[in-house]
Amino acid sequence: MNIIEAWDDFTSADRMVFRNICRKLLRRTFLVRDKQEDRKNYFFVVNHIEIFLNYFSFMGFEIKCDKDSGVIMLDNCTGMGDKLQSNRYRFTKEETIVLCCLWLIYISRIREGSLSSVVVIGVSDLIYELEKYDARDTVNKTALDNVFKLFKNYSLMDVDGNVGDIDCKLILYPALQFALDTSEFERFVKEVV
Repeated sequence: MNIIEAWDDFTSADRMVFRNICRKLLRRTFLVRDKQEDRKNYFFVVNHIEIFLNYFSFMGFEIKCDKDSGVIMLDNCTGMGDKLQSNRYRFTKEETIVLCCLWLIYISRIREGSLSSVVVIGVSDLIYELEKYDARDTVNKTALDNVFKLFKNYSLMDVDGNVGDIDCKLILYPALQFALDTSEFERFVKEVV
C-alpha cells in the first residue's frame, strides 16, 4: 500500500499519531518498546511499517525495526552515499567515552542473562567502568549531567533520581547498541587501550 492510499484509510487520530511519530523520529532517532512513553508509538510503527518505510524513503531515510530488542531507528539510506548524513549527531569525546562505557555495561548485563532488554544500574557502575579505562577524570558531575540529558533526549537512557545521590539509577535502553557504529567503537577502544 502506498502512502496516499494509507493516508486515505487512516482515521484523523491515526493521521495525528503518524505525524507525531515522524516528528519524534526526526528529532530523537529512536523509539523504544520498553520505554513507557514510546510503547504505543513503537507498536503503531510496527503495524504500519511499510507506510513509514515509504514515507521516509522520499527523504533519504529508512526505518530499521529490531523486534528482538524492541527498537525502531531512523537511519540514512545506505545507497545515498556519504553526503546524506542529516540525522547524525557527532558526539564529543566525553559523550563518546560515557556512551561506550554504558554500551559495555549494557552488553555485559545482557550476556549475563538479564531477562529484560532494559538494564538498570547505579551511577557507581558507570564510574567503575570509567575508572577501568582511566577516563574518570575526563568526565565530571556537570559533564555527566549534560551527557545524560543528551542521551535521554535520544531515548538511549533515563535517569531515576539526582546524579549526585547515592540511590540514583540509570535506566539503559536497548537503543544504546545502535547509537555507535562498529568503527566508532573500535576507534574508542584503540584510543583508551
